[in-house]
Amino acid sequence: MEYKVYDCNSYKIHTIKTDKFKTCSMEIMFRNELVKEEITANNVLVDTLMHSSKKYPKRRDVSIYLENLYSTSLRGIVSRLGSSVMISFVEDFLNPKYCYDGYLKDVLELPFEMLLNPNVEDKEFDKRSFNIIKNRIKSDIESLKENATRYAFRRSLELMDKNSPSSYYMVGYLSDLENITTKSLYDTYLNVLNNYVCDIYVVGNLDMDEVVKIIKKKFNNKTLKERDINLYVDNKLRKKNLDIVETGKYEQDTFAMIYNLDKLSKRERDFTIHLYNMLLGSSGLTSKLYKYLREENSLCYVVSSMYQKYDQLLMIYAGIDGKEKNKCLKLVNKALEEMELGKFSDEDLENAKRSIISSIKMSEDSLGGIINNYLFNNLDNLPLYEERIKEFKKITKEEIMVIAKKVKLNVIYLLGGEDNARDKS
Repeated sequence: MEYKVYDCNSYKIHTIKTDKFKTCSMEIMFRNELVKEEITANNVLVDTLMHSSKKYPKRRDVSIYLENLYSTSLRGIVSRLGSSVMISFVEDFLNPKYCYDGYLKDVLELPFEMLLNPNVEDKEFDKRSFNIIKNRIKSDIESLKENATRYAFRRSLELMDKNSPSSYYMVGYLSDLENITTKSLYDTYLNVLNNYVCDIYVVGNLDMDEVVKIIKKKFNNKTLKERDINLYVDNKLRKKNLDIVETGKYEQDTFAMIYNLDKLSKRERDFTIHLYNMLLGSSGLTSKLYKYLREENSLCYVVSSMYQKYDQLLMIYAGIDGKEKNKCLKLVNKALEEMELGKFSDEDLENAKRSIISSIKMSEDSLGGIINNYLFNNLDNLPLYEERIKEFKKITKEEIMVIAKKVKLNVIYLLGGEDNARDKS
């Protein structure tokens, strides 16, 4: 695997040459500090840009051309990485050696055609496309409450701190959606092009010098500038944790707990906490939470823990009967205390290491995983896969016991069904 960076003045092209796949991928990434009021407009913009362009004025035109490019896929994504927002345009395509002459040029130019030649007249986006996208996003926002687990996560984070980026709903907000117009969306478009940092990643068995030549000819934006964008969210410790019960129209109650991870070192953030999380709750049938809440006490069907690295949080959730909340809480505390005391076997630790290393190796077998390998190395100095595997093998029980003392409770939250709302506090 050969990695190379091409400095194109206002943006960089990162190429990863590998012969592992018959397909290739290009990801055009725009990054900036996350602004809550811009989330909804960014989502509308990305979907609108991918819906049509001047050259392909209807979605059907885009779909037909993608099929002609041997079923190339093209999608836009708005995501949050801690305190930053990432707007990505991802194209997966067949290795040009299996295609017609000129395929590489055609397939690489398409995302830039959509991005740089949008369906705009007099600084306003096409109304038909705009309305289709706006209605679809409205439906996505309104559907949040339909999924109890997803809604419980969102509410617990809002209750923790509504002003924290960790609590922002990345699909958007209805109040902001109502104020977006075809004209204001064009201003959002200019803001992304002019004020966001841009990096382009290309992976596959390609002539990378030729790839860069094609991209530079098509994409000559000169206004993007490198800047230091903070990734980590500073979620404050709470002197006394919140304990909140809310109700909704759900058949099952959802229990969630949020923990701050207090002053972790880089090694702890990158490695130790992952193993801690595996042993506690994310390793399925072998985790402490599964053993105590489901296997021994039949309190739930699903229980797990999640490490949110750039939010510096650990989250635990379970689908329970709300009447068993206190018992559930005691068992979670039991698991946490045992982690502090090192009450897990060397075999448990080795199994957790094998599981994480297996996940890393699986990531090496996907185009997106390979891009992320280099992306996070560049953004956060996260070691590359091979070095990561070596470091995970070195983690000791004592290191996990140390990190266990840095897990501090912030929020206890129960989302109960309306028919089961009593006796839950």
